[in-house]
Amino acid sequence: MSALTAASRELFGNPGAPSGDVAWPLAHPVATVLLWSAALLVVFVPLSVRAYNRGGR
Repeated sequence: MSALTAASRELFGNPGAPSGDVAWPLAHPVATVLLWSAALLVVFVPLSVRAYNRGGR
């Protein structure tokens, strides 16, 4: 959730500079959000298509 908030701030032009030694997701919030979004799509799109093709059984 913190990475999503930081990415939103960065994209809207109000970046909160990470202070000190922070984790990679907070240092690169936009990349983190894009990678997590892609990973969730890769997992759940095939599962939902398979469930739809089976007729919801």
